[in-house]
Amino acid sequence: MKKLFLFALLFIGISFAQSQVLTIDSVKAIIDKQHPDLAMYDFQVKAYDAYAAGAKSWDAPQIGTGLYMTPYNFEKNMGSYMIELQQMIPNPSKLKVSQKYMQTMSSVDMQNKKAEANSLYSLAKTDYAEWLVLKKKKTVLAESEELLNYIIKVSEIRYPYEQEKLNNIYKAKASLGELQIMQLTIDNEIQQKQISLNTLMNRDRNTAFDIDTNYTIKNYETEIVDTTSISTSRSDIKSIDQEIKLSQLKQKVEWNKRLPDFGIRYDNMFAFGTAPNQFSIMGMITIPIVPWSSKMYKANITGLKYEVLSYQKQRESLVNEASGEIASLQSQIKSKKLQVELYKKNIIPALEKNYKTTLLAYDQNTEDLFSVLDAWQSLKLGKIEYLEQFKDLLLLQVAFEKLTER
Repeated sequence: MKKLFLFALLFIGISFAQSQVLTIDSVKAIIDKQHPDLAMYDFQVKAYDAYAAGAKSWDAPQIGTGLYMTPYNFEKNMGSYMIELQQMIPNPSKLKVSQKYMQTMSSVDMQNKKAEANSLYSLAKTDYAEWLVLKKKKTVLAESEELLNYIIKVSEIRYPYEQEKLNNIYKAKASLGELQIMQLTIDNEIQQKQISLNTLMNRDRNTAFDIDTNYTIKNYETEIVDTTSISTSRSDIKSIDQEIKLSQLKQKVEWNKRLPDFGIRYDNMFAFGTAPNQFSIMGMITIPIVPWSSKMYKANITGLKYEVLSYQKQRESLVNEASGEIASLQSQIKSKKLQVELYKKNIIPALEKNYKTTLLAYDQNTEDLFSVLDAWQSLKLGKIEYLEQFKDLLLLQVAFEKLTER
């Protein structure tokens, strides 16, 4: 009894796993939590934050000890034993701008993480949309198989009465075999989509789950997307903005190198013999504005100015490219919607009427099986082509959402 109970629990657990439905938002949430590429950026941000915490640190003090002005002839009781302590004190303005520079470095990786997440979401939405269409194709093929089985059954009934040709029946059965091969191919493609999504979610590739077949067709073709909205929505462009800010802060770091640092040195001498103990206290200041010292930071400042100009041109290029791609996608979405609508309202209904009319004529002995098979094949291919057009529309939406980072 106990074994039977455990087996029942196991069966329920397996059935639940197989029936688990993940929405696209659930998939994205798991990617956010578990994908190693995104975790990599998190650790990199923490690393820069840790570097920034120590940006205001001073150099370590220096201590020295030894004999000071001591003659080789110790008998004269001359000289002394010295202890020396020295500490350099960096300019506070340098420390402040260096810390701000280190703190800003993490902001670049934060935007890069969002851009990477957007790319991963796009891959997941592509797999999800293709899986959704594959499920719809399975439904079409199942319906087509049911129609074909009916045609074969009727033709086999008519054959003994010499109302049907044997070669046409074999042709219908061959079409049934081809249909079953298509179903197996679609099952394999669905399995591949499951593996791909599990990989994106960084979990066992064979974890069984299903998808939500609800979908929404958006009116992206009517949206007004200007360069300002692109700049405020795209993480890769924001990353370049942070790179520009980082280079400007680096310029400040280099410019502040012209400011002096300070230092203090204390020496204490313990004299030998009757000579008095002595000490000295000295203050120090660096002079970074001398030509042989200033040449480096001045060159770095000039180089960073060119880096900023380079980033600005890169930003301009990305915005321009994105604007063109978005306009192109909107045009494609508009055209694809019209094609899908034509299939849905005109082509598919016409093919269905053609099939029903041909089948009715076949029942009345005014058409042959070849014509019925041809009408059935046209209807099946028309529905499959409709789903291909529908898939293209969904993928265009995914591409638009990736470009605008929805």
